[in-house]
Amino acid sequence: MKLTAAQLKRLLELKSKSVTALTDPEKKELADLEAIAQADIIAGQKSAADAAESFGPEEVKGLVLEALKTFNATAEKPLTADQVKTLVENATKDLGGKIDAKTITDAVVADLKKLIPAAGVTAAEVTTIVTEAIKAIRPGSKMIHEGGGGDPEIDFPISHRLGNLAVDAKQLLNVMLKGGDRINDGISETILRDAERRGERQEKSLLGKLRMGGVNAQKAITTTGAGSGLEFMNSLLSSTLLQRMYLASELASALTAAEVQMPSNPFTYPLATTRPVFYKGSEGGTPTPSNPGTGELILNAKKLIGQVDYSYEADEDALIAILPQVLAGLGDGSAASLEDAIVNGDTAATHQDSDTHAVTNHAAKLFDGIRKLVLAQAILKVSLATGGISTANVGVLKKALGRWGLKPKDLLIVAGVNGYNDLVMLPETLTADKIGDKASARIYTGMAPNLLGIDIVASAAVREDLNASGVYDGTTTNKGSFFIIHKPSWIPGVRRGFTVEQDKNISTQMKCVVASFRRDFKPIESLANTRAAVMGYNYTSG
Repeated sequence: MKLTAAQLKRLLELKSKSVTALTDPEKKELADLEAIAQADIIAGQKSAADAAESFGPEEVKGLVLEALKTFNATAEKPLTADQVKTLVENATKDLGGKIDAKTITDAVVADLKKLIPAAGVTAAEVTTIVTEAIKAIRPGSKMIHEGGGGDPEIDFPISHRLGNLAVDAKQLLNVMLKGGDRINDGISETILRDAERRGERQEKSLLGKLRMGGVNAQKAITTTGAGSGLEFMNSLLSSTLLQRMYLASELASALTAAEVQMPSNPFTYPLATTRPVFYKGSEGGTPTPSNPGTGELILNAKKLIGQVDYSYEADEDALIAILPQVLAGLGDGSAASLEDAIVNGDTAATHQDSDTHAVTNHAAKLFDGIRKLVLAQAILKVSLATGGISTANVGVLKKALGRWGLKPKDLLIVAGVNGYNDLVMLPETLTADKIGDKASARIYTGMAPNLLGIDIVASAAVREDLNASGVYDGTTTNKGSFFIIHKPSWIPGVRRGFTVEQDKNISTQMKCVVASFRRDFKPIESLANTRAAVMGYNYTSG
């Protein structure tokens, strides 16, 4: 059942009164009308066309005048013409081009309750003021769908049903239309709480699967398959972006097991630098203490920030249509930037790569990454000028890890695009008899999931345009690189998930969605004392 125009008008009249001023019959009538309005939303019955047809300028004018009449009947003093004009103009200015009767009425009534001016205003003056204000409203967006006349609790085509916006998409739409401070407009408390719970469960589920299944689990999880990621879609915007980032970055996913949630910034993380030693004991004897070493690691999260631009025209005509594109862009962009920092980070005044140094706020200046730390230790960099990427040379790198390379499950091969393709073509990854598993054999899958029992991930952040020293100089640009890292030796610090905001540039007629998050990435101990990673370099790539 839909609210009729008369019922909606009556609902607005009742809601404009204070609760204490309502009689018992009016309270029951209000509850009944609100139940009908809520049912409209759940059923998804009210469309943008309905709203446009039901609420023309004359009806808006009538509703605002009715609200003013309701107020002036109980107010000690009426309003001046200038004050009413200001209030109505401010109310209509924030509508984003929509003719939205309830929003206008609520905004005016809310301000009227705060002001008791000295002079009065005539009905004719109010009529003129409201008419002029409504004429100034530009035509509404073709992609804006109204629920119950703009009520903040029901102003959205959103639910768990197919065909309506999911919570994350509605929040993103709110940010793009109204700004980050109104991200939850039009989302009821019930649905918002449900989305928060879902987001928390989904994050834990995703991270649990990644930590238990490693790279293979990351490849198996999608955002579209029921039972393998579809459930992630009806959660908060911040949760969805976090999940998209992990799904887009195999490298970040592979390191989730060691992630540390930082309760403060900076955060001192206590460490055990040596393992307890067990000694031979005897019945009733006193055990020999091992006195394991302890230390601390200082995590200091830095901010990564990115934006997606869209035009005023997109705002007016196609926002809902581009929501998936914006979500995908923010998720993929955050993954690429975080990987760049993890692999190529360098905080020195002059970045190791000349092209990165030229970009003031490059993501690869966030913290010292794997390549920077490995290149500083001669024992951890292995020239592959002879042989390039081969199983034998992978074994040489594994040997360079020393005792840190004993357990294949603790290791990860991180290669660039060309390096990954070279690994895919190695005979040892080709057939089931070589790899030991038909389901994983490259001849069947086209992918190389592991080599020598070590998981392989491809990352575009691994540079293959370096010189013979393992850095970019713009002169020699045909040398590749790849890494084997000991995953337990690295700590990713997480200080804050995604914050999403909006801004605009009136001179270019463009708006932008800005997303940011804060991370740190450090080895547990200095690579001068531990072999947390090794690098193969100085071989011809491509």
